[in-house]
Amino acid sequence: MVRVSRIHFFLVTFFLHYSFLISRPLNILFIVGHFPAPSQTFILNQITGLIDRGHNVSIFSFCRDSLSYIHPDILKYKLLDRVVYKKFPKNLPNCDVVFCQFGYHGRRIFRLAYLKPWLSDKKVVTCFRGSDITVRLKKKSNTYDHLFKKGDLFLPVCNHFKKRLIRFGCLPEKVVVHYSAIDCSKFFFKQRSLPKKGPIKLISVCRLVEKKGIKYAISAVAQVVQQHPNIVYHIVGDGPEYAQLESLIKKLNMHNNIILHGWKSQDVVVKMLDSAHVFLLPSVTALDGNEEGIPNAIKEAMAMGLPVIATAHAGNPELVESGVSGYLVSEKNVQEISDKIVYLIEHPDIWLPMEIAARKVIEERFETKKTVEKLEGLFYQLLSESV
Repeated sequence: MVRVSRIHFFLVTFFLHYSFLISRPLNILFIVGHFPAPSQTFILNQITGLIDRGHNVSIFSFCRDSLSYIHPDILKYKLLDRVVYKKFPKNLPNCDVVFCQFGYHGRRIFRLAYLKPWLSDKKVVTCFRGSDITVRLKKKSNTYDHLFKKGDLFLPVCNHFKKRLIRFGCLPEKVVVHYSAIDCSKFFFKQRSLPKKGPIKLISVCRLVEKKGIKYAISAVAQVVQQHPNIVYHIVGDGPEYAQLESLIKKLNMHNNIILHGWKSQDVVVKMLDSAHVFLLPSVTALDGNEEGIPNAIKEAMAMGLPVIATAHAGNPELVESGVSGYLVSEKNVQEISDKIVYLIEHPDIWLPMEIAARKVIEERFETKKTVEKLEGLFYQLLSESV
């Protein structure tokens, strides 16, 4: 009887403690490389989503980005008042969870000896998003061994990366797939149709780096123009491959059909997506091993009802069901990209069911509010395990 009472007492105490834990706001410190970073709205969405759910969020950034463009949410939530730059201060913010946004940030904080006492009673959670799990592990397979041992939870952005983390030594029980997400309210759905007059508008939105595969899209569009000269392909973004892509467009004599717009703010991007007909993003594995997770640009296009042509690359098959919610083609295959563009142009009757299926996938699995709620649950669960 005494033993039962003790067990009962323990269970009641644990339940009360756990109930208190999940009802109180969490203190979460985001560790980022740059802030504000215009191309990293997926991180901004997590920050604002957690604030909306009543949690206390602070930010540490290793570098200060240019303030030439500031996302409206940074001003709305006064995030510049929440950020500390360059060096960890002596009086670090009180927090329950240290949330590192890339593997190399998690690795870095555990290598700073003076942080060890501060980290000893914190839960450290690390996202893995792209080059941090592809390029870095290719260069040095044991680069994250210490992080895997000391970190508490690892959140790869796709199953493709989860398998890689486990293969390189991370304990499976520490790994949970957590998709990057978008705010569907900012990407409104519209039924698309082939224009009766005027150009057919194709669009890509991305950083102009090798793994985005834009040179293959340019070559494919140059082929399609021979059959359908009323195509205009808009490429939105900037990066190290800008000049190379510009030269390719000139070489193919496609300057009237393919336009490089450079970087644009999110509100401008949304307007351009709204007026487009087909979205292209033929991602590839770069020569240095760099891969995508699942590009948010594809999610945004799908949310807005754009037929999507992407590649069967990394986590893309977890987002796009080929022939149902978009099309997946082989990496670096110009002919396949060209064929799918032509097929969409010549079969506009398939657009609407594809668009509806795409929007449904985003709303169900890649919407910010839902994924932030799941993230909150993961944090509470992690903290309860140390009770």
